[in-house]
Amino acid sequence: MNGVHEVFLVTGNQGKLREVRAILSPFGIRVRGINEIAQIGKIEETGKSYAENALLKARRGFEVSKKIVLAEDSGLEVDYLKGAPGIYSARFYSLDSAGARNAKILELLRGVPLEDRKARFVCVVALVWTGGERLFEGVCEGFITDRPSGSGGFGYDPIFVFPPYQKTFAELGEGFKNRFSHRALAFRKCAGFLLQNVFGD
Repeated sequence: MNGVHEVFLVTGNQGKLREVRAILSPFGIRVRGINEIAQIGKIEETGKSYAENALLKARRGFEVSKKIVLAEDSGLEVDYLKGAPGIYSARFYSLDSAGARNAKILELLRGVPLEDRKARFVCVVALVWTGGERLFEGVCEGFITDRPSGSGGFGYDPIFVFPPYQKTFAELGEGFKNRFSHRALAFRKCAGFLLQNVFGD
């Protein structure tokens, strides 16, 4: 089967949906939000790992749609904070805005030297389709800056520095991030699998 292929992403985050569309578009894969065809409600992320949470969402999306479904779980892991916020990145300290969560991390790292501010973004993508389930992981290493910088991206992008360029993801912009980020790495692995094993290209 050639031409444009279609998958459905389980997310309520429009920034994330836009980002995944940009990552998969060069592969001829069209990404639609699952809510375009099915109302799946809020899915509680009760898993103990990125993989478990991603699978919870993808399985639910497949259950109600029977389509090729993708879901991801991702987070920021800060070494000095013993890997926090990790899988709780979207609800760190129960704060309800990205700005507040960024400020909390900077507060917790106040006075911590640069060499101890190492961090990484981790993303696990779950694919569920009639043929089964697969997981794909992407990791991007960096460190936490001492103040937010940049207006691009979303979430923790303003405080995460990508070392090869010594700028935050928010400064580098979406186009750059969509080539080098944890999410880009994981979704590109998924795209290769889809084209070879699911779509039959």
